This record gives sequence, C-alpha cells and structure tokens, in this order.
Amino acid sequence: MDETQLATELRHRQYAKGIVPRHTIDALSDDEIIDTYNTCSGCNAKLVTPQELREIIMEASAAEEYLDLTEAQYHSHSI
Repeated sequence: MDETQLATELRHRQYAKGIVPRHTIDALSDDEIIDTYNTCSGCNAKLVTPQELREIIMEASAAEEYLDLTEAQYHSHSI
C-alpha cells in the first residue's frame, strides 16, 4: 500500500469512531494522520522508526494490517 491509501483508510477509521470532528480529521495531512497512529498518546514516543514505518506501509495491504504490523514491531523492541 502507499501512504495516500493508508491515510485515506485511517481517516475513514476515525470518521467511523466519531470521537474527533470530521473537519479536524480532514485538516490533517497524510503524514500527520499516519503519525497519529505511530505516536504513543501517553508519552508521545514513536512506536516505530521512520525506516520501519516505510517498510510496514509497503508491506501492509490495509489499515488493519498496518496497525497489526506496527504493534508487532513495537512489541519486538520491548523484549
């Protein structure tokens, strides 16, 4: 998948949750919406490195797979 496709899917995921106003989601660039999913909401640490992020995006076929791969990569650092 590419960044544009991922960003679109992540936006749709946010729309469906209904927590954040749509205009706020739409105001984010592709990089910003992706970054929100790569940043810990508690401490603002990045879950994966920029290189890992690029590789995960290329490997993933959908947003759900991207999220799973990011989580797995993050947890592999914690071991």
